Amino acid sequence: MFLKKIIIPISILLISSNAIAQTTTSTAGKFTQLDKGEEAPFSGTLFDPQAVAKIIADKKYAKKDCELKSKYEKDLKDAKCIRDTKLLKSELEIEKNKFNLIVAAQKEEIETLRNLAKGSDSTLWAAIGFALGTASSIAIFYAATEIAK
Repeated sequence: MFLKKIIIPISILLISSNAIAQTTTSTAGKFTQLDKGEEAPFSGTLFDPQAVAKIIADKKYAKKDCELKSKYEKDLKDAKCIRDTKLLKSELEIEKNKFNLIVAAQKEEIETLRNLAKGSDSTLWAAIGFALGTASSIAIFYAATEIAK
């Protein structure tokens, strides 16, 4: 019973699949010239001479078209890369100039502050300021005591 249920359907399936399958060993295909009204010696697709010429031309120029499209895309990418590189270089140059200006301003400020800090006249001016302050304080005290008498 088991054999009848499994083996018979499998063997029918295998036999029928081999009978239906068609294998072609030739990849060249068949070709013939027909005049109007003639019967075709085999089944297939019929092309007129213009269609055959178009197929041949399309095949001939498809490679060139692909090469041109590839070159266009490559050139487009190269142009974008060059543009981006130039933009980045100019931004870098701007940042370098800005940095140099900031450093120069800082150096100038440092030099100005150093000159103010170590100036030789600062001691003289401090002494003069102290003497004037002392003299004015004594004069004010003297004037206040004279007014009070």
